[in-house]
Order: sequence, then structure tokens, then C-alpha cells
Amino acid sequence: MDFIDTYNDSNLAVITMQHSAKGNRLNKNNLEDLYQAICTSIKDPEARALLLRSNGSRFCLGMDLNYLQDVRKDKKRIEKAIELYTDVLSTIYKSPKPVIALIEGEVKAGGIGLIAACDIVIASENSSFALSEVLLGLIPANVLPFLLCLRIPPQKARYLILTAKKISAREAETLNLVDEVFPQDSLEKGLRSVLKSIFRASPHAIAETKDFTQTILFKEIDSACDLAKTRLLKLVKKPEVLDAVKAFNEGHLPAWFAKFRPKKPIAKREKS
Repeated sequence: MDFIDTYNDSNLAVITMQHSAKGNRLNKNNLEDLYQAICTSIKDPEARALLLRSNGSRFCLGMDLNYLQDVRKDKKRIEKAIELYTDVLSTIYKSPKPVIALIEGEVKAGGIGLIAACDIVIASENSSFALSEVLLGLIPANVLPFLLCLRIPPQKARYLILTAKKISAREAETLNLVDEVFPQDSLEKGLRSVLKSIFRASPHAIAETKDFTQTILFKEIDSACDLAKTRLLKLVKKPEVLDAVKAFNEGHLPAWFAKFRPKKPIAKREKS
């Protein structure tokens, strides 16, 4: 079975990691497949959003330890795997299209990096999360830029890393690692509700939002305000924005407004 399966349903690019029984472990080959799937989905003109999920009860348990042991003396292969992992996280983060992670079970180590880079993280109540690298004498170095900048305060991140503590979905939501938590039996409904909201928004405005938040991250307030004025003045002059304002004023919907009606369940997974 290939590591990645992709399909498009109602303009949603669904990217499924298919080795849940093995923990969807990340090695050079799997990372190449995941990277290619994400890049292809971003370039797909039919896709308005990306959904990253697993086919079973393990979303991703991080690094493939067998692979690491096999290549422990091959510095170039280790470097390539680390580089690919960083590229995957960066590509998710910089994607002009929203990337949603769907969690229905266990997430550990490098899997935390995958979800930290995503725009929206939705989890079932039975999910769990752990940063377990210190147990192997490692640190989640590639995860931390996304975890600290986007999700969790530094001291909370240190606590989770130093203790390798497993936390529940509700705890993860409190820490801002997860955005929405739903009971398993209402996960499909909750996920669709979030996606329906995204599909009502302007794809251009979503891309601009992602780009602008990256631009002003860690800027001083005065500099950020100056950039905001410049960006907004540019946007309000765009024909599609003016057309949308006119449509709303006349009681119509803008051209980009789309209904999300997938043909099959998107939270359905195999048991593993």
C-alpha cells in the first residue's frame, strides 16, 4: 500500500496517510510522498482547501526509528530526511490554501510538527498528543519553530517536551495545540461545519490572510500597522473586492461563495 492516498471531493483535497497500523512513521520515502502530495494539492486549481488525515487510529508517531537505525552511518541520507521534514512543515505553513489536520487518535513527536504547521487542527475526543523525543536523547528541534511561533507558549512547550507527557484532546485544546474537539460520533458534522465556513470565504482573502500574518509576525506594532495600511489600501481597490461589496449591498452572494457538499464521509477511517 502506498503511504499517501489523495483525492478531491467538492474542491477539498483529501490527503490520507495510509500506514496507521505502523504509526505513519516518517522516513525519506514517506516524506517525499507526503511533500509531493501537498505540493500537488496546493497547485490543483480545483482545490480550495487541503485536509490531512490518517486512515486509522494513529495520525503520526514521528520519525521512523527503523529507518534511522538503518541509515545511522549515512550522514547524507539522514540530512535529506531532516531537510524533507522541514520542507513539509514549511510548505504547509506557507500554503496559500488553508490546510486542516484531522486527528482521530494518537499523535507523537514529528506528528506534532505536522499539525502545528497546519492552519486548523480538528480532533476527536479520543485523541492524544505527546512530544516524546527526549526519551530517545533527541529534541523536537524542527517542530519548535512552528510550535512556539504559532501554537504554544514557551514554558508550556518546555513542560511537554521535558516530561514527554501524553495529553488529551481537551488538554491540547486548552493549550491551543488543537482548535476544535468533537465527540467521535459528531466529528464528521463538526468537520463539515468548519469546512463550510471556509468555502464561504474568498480564496484570495484566505491567501492574503496567511501571507500577511506571516509578514507581520514578530514585527513591532508601529511597523505592523504601517504594513496593514498599505496592504488594506491595495486590497480595497481590487475589482473582485469591489464586486463582492456590490453583491452584498444588493443582497447577492459573491462569485467565490461555494457550498461544500462532499460525496462521501471525510472523517471515516479504517480501524487499526
